[in-house]
Amino acid sequence: MTIVNSPFPQIREADSLRAHPWFAGIGEAALERLALASTWLRFDAGNIVFSEGQAVTACLLVCEGAVQGVRYTAGGDEKVFGQVGPGGWFSVLTLFQDEPRHLHTARAASAGGGCLVDGQALRDLCRKEPVLAERVLRHGANLIRHHTDQIDWLTSSSAEERLAEYVLRMAQIADTGRPALMLTHTQIAVKLGMRAETLSRILAKWRREGLISCQRGAFRILRPESLRDLLHSV
Repeated sequence: MTIVNSPFPQIREADSLRAHPWFAGIGEAALERLALASTWLRFDAGNIVFSEGQAVTACLLVCEGAVQGVRYTAGGDEKVFGQVGPGGWFSVLTLFQDEPRHLHTARAASAGGGCLVDGQALRDLCRKEPVLAERVLRHGANLIRHHTDQIDWLTSSSAEERLAEYVLRMAQIADTGRPALMLTHTQIAVKLGMRAETLSRILAKWRREGLISCQRGAFRILRPESLRDLLHSV
């Protein structure tokens, strides 16, 4: 992981902020001040950007690649809470806690880069620019809605239904019948609230029934309508 010192200070940071919809309509002078308080960060897959429990002094605007939010169970298993790609933020809402500390470990899922935005500078800009504060609040409200729906789904669906929804969603993101699952089977199981053995048993059942194929790590949906039927039966 590398802090990049550009021969043209803060140009890349300013361009990244200017391109983000949160800063539409914000004056150039204000953006330049925020850029001056920011630094460009490059990371490789597996790099730790932030650690869970670490004091928050900056948030990350991901511009290239992807960063995962991870926690670890007492048994050492990983809980991947989500993945942030270009245009997404990591730890931005945490800046507004009474004692800001990172809620997750931020681990690079791929090589990339982003803008480390100083927390105090961003808070100051929110106080001066109500439209920016409103956009940050809207982001927080959308996350609350998303996580409420997720909790409802986890507590009202079967393990097979949850896995079907996840696989179909990954296929939709990939725009193909060959979804990139991105996580290990153990990580997917933890994310979906089931044991790894349960996930393996469901996948084996789907293979026997001809719903999917999985050869040499290549996952393919053969009968998407059958997986959708599992969701419609909820």
